[in-house]
Amino acid sequence: MTDETPKQRQTRLARERKRAQRKRDKDKRLAMGASKLKMEIFIGTKNELEQIRAAGAFDETEHALTMAIHGAAELSRRDPAAFQALIKGGRQ
Repeated sequence: MTDETPKQRQTRLARERKRAQRKRDKDKRLAMGASKLKMEIFIGTKNELEQIRAAGAFDETEHALTMAIHGAAELSRRDPAAFQALIKGGRQ
């Protein structure tokens, strides 16, 4: 028998579950080749990213950014001229 109280047992089990979850998350990120993208953005870019998030009905800004990157990459392969027009954004 153990000297562990029900509350201590509950706390220990929760701690073990959280530890296992963190390990699964770490293993998943490692397997998928995840890396952090740290960058500074200014208010105009932040507002435009929010516009993309809202227009795409994304819950998270990160998801909106990921989808925009993948969409731009796909466009660059499918229609390089349209991609160039997108990237130049009206600039010559």
